[in-house]
Amino acid sequence: MRFFLLLVSLINLFLLSSCKKYVPADAAFFIKPTVVSVSTTTAQGTGSHKITDLWLYINGKFQGAYPTGNLLPIVTKDQNVKINIFAGIKNNGISGTRISWVFYDLLTIDTLVESGKTIERPITFKYNPNTKFTWMENFELPGYTLIKSNTNPTDTNWKFASAAESFEGKSVEIGLTGNALVAQVESSISYTLPSGSSNVFLEINYKANQAFEVGMVSGSVNKPAVMVNPSETWNKIYIQLADAYNRDPKSSSQKVYFKLLKTSENANPKMFLDNIKLIHF
Repeated sequence: MRFFLLLVSLINLFLLSSCKKYVPADAAFFIKPTVVSVSTTTAQGTGSHKITDLWLYINGKFQGAYPTGNLLPIVTKDQNVKINIFAGIKNNGISGTRISWVFYDLLTIDTLVESGKTIERPITFKYNPNTKFTWMENFELPGYTLIKSNTNPTDTNWKFASAAESFEGKSVEIGLTGNALVAQVESSISYTLPSGSSNVFLEINYKANQAFEVGMVSGSVNKPAVMVNPSETWNKIYIQLADAYNRDPKSSSQKVYFKLLKTSENANPKMFLDNIKLIHF
């Protein structure tokens, strides 16, 4: 009898210890972005973007980074919440280096929505008012600020792309033909940028049938920043130029360059450029 009572007690103890206390989930609703866009002024150029993620903060606390096509879960605990949303991009076009894009201002929403509801709304960003647009070129006006480099001026085939090949309005095509080995174009003037700052970036729309190099020119020395992967269709990339700008040899003002090399695999390499923006804080 004692053995039976002991056995029953042990079984009850096991059942009690193995049961987990039910904790209800915090109340939440969801935001479904219908479209993600960038609104610009004439002085800021194109609103073309490559926002890949939305960085979500609830009442000042980071909740997560969500792909732009995903629902945004807003934990409210049935209370009014302050929502901050930052744009997220791929630094240098690399998936493993995603960052919040400080040059777009955050989007703020104060709201109270019934738990379990899903609301649809557009997400529109604007440039941070502190953004400095040091160089902009969209090839729509005369007096173009992109020129052939002195490095290999005769090798570079620089022309306007056809309407079918262009992105927005006019775009340029840079390529190599014949025995030419190197095509390089650069900004027509040198620019003085913040020394030591990491917030120096180049925005471009591009497509190319081969990888091409982007960087800074200090005197006659190229300082590469990134190798841009080929893309059969028009793409957008945000390139960090700060490291190249601050690398030796240093100078107070430097140019931006784009360089294309002929390879044995591609007898007719081409790159197309549009909407160049050199920006910084």
